[in-house]
Amino acid sequence: MYALFLILNDTNKLDTIHEIFYEHRCGATTLDSVGMGKVLLEHNEKIPIFSSIRKLVEGDKPYNKTIVSVIREKDRLDKVVDKINEELDYIHKPGIGFMFVVPVLDCYGSKINKDIK
Repeated sequence: MYALFLILNDTNKLDTIHEIFYEHRCGATTLDSVGMGKVLLEHNEKIPIFSSIRKLVEGDKPYNKTIVSVIREKDRLDKVVDKINEELDYIHKPGIGFMFVVPVLDCYGSKINKDIK
């Protein structure tokens, strides 16, 4: 079992990402989130290093979406990851978001754990 985490900065892509999970019969939970860099920028406007960083990200939305999905099968996970990578095109569109996967040792409180032996 694996937990896929996607931090999506381009919230215009949210519906498309949800469709990818739906097409592959995967559940997902979407949370509102904000990156620590944005918080620091908002609180440290007068510090020179932060003002120069602000110029780099000015105009970007301060909030993003974090999508979490627990996927049991490795082949299903790989298909979902491939489709998300294809949709977001990270290489040509930096800053659109990032994704990572971690193993899940145990899962409680969902229908997934009924099938685990």
